[in-house]
Amino acid sequence: MRTGGGQVLVIGAAGFDLKVFPREPAVEPARSNPGTIRWAWGGVARNIAENLARLGVDVRLVTAVGDDWWGHALLQDIESIGVDISGCVISGMRATASYVALHHTDRRLWVAFDDMAVIREITPAHLYRLRRSVREADLVCIDANLSEPALRTLFRLCEQYETPVCVDPTAALLAHRLHAYLPRIAIITPDRDEAEALLGMRMDNEDAISMGARRFVQLGVQLAIITLGADGLYYATSEESGRLPALPVEVVDPTGAGDALTAAVAYGLLEGVSPEEAVRLGMAAAACTLECQDTVCPDLSPEALYERLVL
Repeated sequence: MRTGGGQVLVIGAAGFDLKVFPREPAVEPARSNPGTIRWAWGGVARNIAENLARLGVDVRLVTAVGDDWWGHALLQDIESIGVDISGCVISGMRATASYVALHHTDRRLWVAFDDMAVIREITPAHLYRLRRSVREADLVCIDANLSEPALRTLFRLCEQYETPVCVDPTAALLAHRLHAYLPRIAIITPDRDEAEALLGMRMDNEDAISMGARRFVQLGVQLAIITLGADGLYYATSEESGRLPALPVEVVDPTGAGDALTAAVAYGLLEGVSPEEAVRLGMAAAACTLECQDTVCPDLSPEALYERLVL
């Protein structure tokens, strides 16, 4: 992977998140319940792009939004922090993507719904028109919301231009789309459910999770990270593997922590640090995000990551 800052092309979903936190443990159906309701900009690719921009990386985001207030406001917001949005699609046919999450009182996710239909506007033809950006990028980061035709085209372009790919599998129901491309993936950051879906194996103990991380590498992935939330993570490369415990945090909002980890790992590798140090930077970014009520921590910076590791 080319190092020293670099340019990152991020492709995938963007939208707005609506997050609901009940005030009482018991939620009564068919009636209004007291709670805290917040909204924020979201979408895995958008979150990764913002995290990278806050870490000082030159970022171009390719996503699709509706020709509505939410879509224009989202693009204006992400552009204001320095992200190039010239490759984005504004659709007159579909609304901007949205995600609604209901949490338990302890902040764990209870149930969520998403409407990501607009992502279909990122077509193979649109990606082909952006082939120069793929060629010039030092790294392409994607999420699994992309359609299967779009994924085929994108991986073909990345292979042609020898551009490494970093993948956030996004959700267990989407992860299977990536199986055929594992030999072409440089970095992958699934949680346990996503890893099980990708590899078709149960990971119900530490040995199985460690084996799963190494299995990704055997299939061609350069750096595989299986995240376990409060239990830390396992990582593997062709030369090393290990388990790292989670950093101690007081969770304010879990949304976006995985996206922050993915972004910071990519940042670290582009800066030329070792895979283990890049993973530790990712864990620091996740910790910062967990302690913040925003989906992307506005105070994220390289200094903040290293200060977290020193502490």
